[in-house]
Amino acid sequence: MTHLVVSLVDNSLSGIEGSAKAAFESGADLVEVRLDHFKGLTLRKAREIRHVVRGPAIATLRSAGEGGRSALGRRAREEMLTRASEAGFEYIDLELDRDASVLDHIRGEEWRPRIIASKHFLKPVSKSSIQNALRSALGHGDIAKVAMTCESASDAVMLAQTGLELSKRRKRFAIIGMGSQGQLTRVCARAIGSELAYASLPGREAAPGQMEARLQSDLLREGVVLLGLIGHPVSHSVSKPMHEAALVKAGLRGIYLPLDFPGSTFDRNALKVLRSLGFKGLNVTIPHKWKAFEMSNGKGGNAKATEAVNTLSFRGTMVYGENTDVNGFSRLLDGKITITRGLKSLMVGAGGAARAVAYVLSERDARLSVVDIDKRRARALARMFRARAVTWGQLWKERAEFDLIVNCSPVGMKGIPGNPLKPWLLGPGKSYVDIIFNPPATEAMKEAEGKGGVAIGGLEMLVQQGAESFRVWTGTEPDVEAMREAARSALG
Repeated sequence: MTHLVVSLVDNSLSGIEGSAKAAFESGADLVEVRLDHFKGLTLRKAREIRHVVRGPAIATLRSAGEGGRSALGRRAREEMLTRASEAGFEYIDLELDRDASVLDHIRGEEWRPRIIASKHFLKPVSKSSIQNALRSALGHGDIAKVAMTCESASDAVMLAQTGLELSKRRKRFAIIGMGSQGQLTRVCARAIGSELAYASLPGREAAPGQMEARLQSDLLREGVVLLGLIGHPVSHSVSKPMHEAALVKAGLRGIYLPLDFPGSTFDRNALKVLRSLGFKGLNVTIPHKWKAFEMSNGKGGNAKATEAVNTLSFRGTMVYGENTDVNGFSRLLDGKITITRGLKSLMVGAGGAARAVAYVLSERDARLSVVDIDKRRARALARMFRARAVTWGQLWKERAEFDLIVNCSPVGMKGIPGNPLKPWLLGPGKSYVDIIFNPPATEAMKEAEGKGGVAIGGLEMLVQQGAESFRVWTGTEPDVEAMREAARSALG
């Protein structure tokens, strides 16, 4: 069973008393009193702190070296921890590296608090380092606790997999990923088998990535819908508020996590772990849409047509892949741009999203040209959709003109500034679609409008592909307007 622990960061008796009450009202099973936030701690003060909590409590004296505030020397630290252990706390959190003598002393006492033997890594380390720390902690305490800063989702997946393996041996442990990418381990604490899940009161987090107590409590219950986004980067995404708005409107308890997987770190093992943790579905974005297609052992019609997947769902042992970007781009065009037979169209970029755009344009009989910095990729896409692969130099020599230009490259999105277009392509009466949604108006869109053309951003494509993904995952019709409004609000 996973117990909810709410960390208290107050440094006064009245503050601890009020926060403890709020924590238990929020669903906490016990609270963690961060003694490193107090100065001049005495045995009497420790007992007073314990008295005002009025519920099960953990005493923690986190050192500065492990992310806390205590800078006490060895002897002073030993004395304070000994006092805390005598104050009536049910648990005491001791650090493996600094508290060996206190561990030995407390373990020899006839009556003692239960010991949480902990190790904090402030930077990512290897799986073997985590396993070694847990093995040592299990030998010294009643509960082994390891926390590690996660710089990517692959770090969090490693921690989760380590926990899943340990839970099969029925060991008592807590594994925590710190930081936004580490939230995977907090959301899935119950599935991982962690005995303790740490949370905070609103605006009072004690460690990076802690979630508020009421949300963490809700996530520890059964029936939570787990959704996420696989990509690199994901910091620009507004899919989280968009899908969580849809969950609320549909009356479903759930959460949507942006998961940053750099390079080759998104693989079959990562997918296996996420399925084991109970994820219902995942969106996939740059640069993993082709890999998602390869890893899907069941594919929808649009996925087969584009050989790219942006939506994964788990159906028993099957990983089902679909491309809802096709629906998204179709809906974006409807009522805004009419594609007539032979319409001269240029696509800039030949990545995963470009395949959905090319498929829609080819199905509507547009005459399509494709340009990309990777000429081989452009040629491959052109072969798939009866298009023509071109270079910028070739277009300049031809003095080519297009009725419709679609930017499918990441150039211009938040974090990747720039303008993917050549100025001579723009002019009055021309239509420009940028599938980028963040920012809502890219530099290229502004230039297109400034030269008398029509410019359309990618927000509606985002919303409509997201709505279709939601249908695939839940079998429920989403509130599309709520999703649209949530995305707009997130974009500011």
